[in-house]
Amino acid sequence: MQIRTRLTIQFGLLVSGILVVSFLAIFYFTYLNTVEDFYDRLRSKAVSSAELLNQPQIDPQLLKVFDRSNRNLIYNESILIFDERNRLIYTNTDSLSIHVSNYWLNEIRRSAQIRYKDGEYYVVGIYNKYAFGNTVVVLGAQDLYGQANLDNLRTMLAVIFLSVTAIVAFAGLVFSQRALLPISRVMNEVEGILPQNLSTRLDVPNQQDEIGRLTTTFNKLLDRIEYAFRIQKTFIANVSHELKNPLTKISSQLEVSLLKERSKEEYQSTISSVLEDIQELSQLSNSLMELAQVSENQREMLTDRVRLDEILWDTRTNLSQANKSYKILYSIEELPEDDAWLEIIGNATLLRTAFINLMENACKFSDDHSVLVQLVATEKSIRIDFSDSGKGIVAEDQSLIFQPFYRGMNTANVKGSGIGLSLVERIIKLHNGTITIHPNLPTGTRFVLDFIHF
Repeated sequence: MQIRTRLTIQFGLLVSGILVVSFLAIFYFTYLNTVEDFYDRLRSKAVSSAELLNQPQIDPQLLKVFDRSNRNLIYNESILIFDERNRLIYTNTDSLSIHVSNYWLNEIRRSAQIRYKDGEYYVVGIYNKYAFGNTVVVLGAQDLYGQANLDNLRTMLAVIFLSVTAIVAFAGLVFSQRALLPISRVMNEVEGILPQNLSTRLDVPNQQDEIGRLTTTFNKLLDRIEYAFRIQKTFIANVSHELKNPLTKISSQLEVSLLKERSKEEYQSTISSVLEDIQELSQLSNSLMELAQVSENQREMLTDRVRLDEILWDTRTNLSQANKSYKILYSIEELPEDDAWLEIIGNATLLRTAFINLMENACKFSDDHSVLVQLVATEKSIRIDFSDSGKGIVAEDQSLIFQPFYRGMNTANVKGSGIGLSLVERIIKLHNGTITIHPNLPTGTRFVLDFIHF
């Protein structure tokens, strides 16, 4: 069911429900007022008839003529007057339309006044005490006028209900269509956006209403999609470029070796060069797998409570043993009061990968192949600084250095694929940390990692 149809039905049901409750209340209170008014008229007529009958100068036959000539909109009126012995002493009709038993007469004397309904007749009974004797007056009649008014009211309310319901349904359909028209326009515009024109944005006529905010949300989503497509294209182009270089070198060296007979030493040199290129391809493949793993598995990989100082020390030891020329200085500025201040919830393997990349980059780009690692732990956070004495990162490159395959302008003479820092950033963010770059003027770069305790 469409939203427009559902809104129309809901709006129609709401208005119809309000109308039903209101009309029922109107009819009910009108009915009570009509009945009460008719009983009051019957009571007044009964009292006046009894008073006239108890006048010595009024003859019963004369009273009967008077009653027939003055009905006062009381139809099929029947007046019965009884004495103390329950004898009928007066009636204004020859055919009794109401039935009065001794029980009801006694009840009237006991209660002084009662009223009830006998079929279609409304009946009142009054006990009158006069000097000439006590009488019980029973007056019954049909309220044809009141019933006709109630029937007319019922018909009028039914017609009004059906008319208003039809008008409300039509108006609800029209207004819901008008209210949802901007959404239909947005849907049509969104359907026209293809991968070839992701730069297209939706018009936002009014940013204050819900449709405007929805359109703004769509535009922000399109910004993210366009950015993701751009990153994907750049990633594919960079991967192709990084793969093409070693493959081209391998192919060229092998083709040159096949042109003529070579000496043993030349073949060995070619094989060594090809192996070096293959290792470069293997390292690139491993880096890409690590990058994809960090992107996909997310926080389900953070299962252990690890100590950052121990991981830093193990990383330093392993990297120093793998490359004797690297000088890694490690210090803790101030020992924490509690060893738990050095712990976070994380993945030791991923953190070790991030620390290796930062230490290795610092050593590669420093003239003396050295890096200073400093750790400061407090009750609320842990900060780790990686400082080198290299050429530094120019301001233009600092905002792009964490993009996959991006390499700075002054790194052309150093081997690398440009994946390391991108992998480091993802690992640190995965651990609810931040990484920032602080230039160490006049030379060098300082990477600062901050982890917050939770």
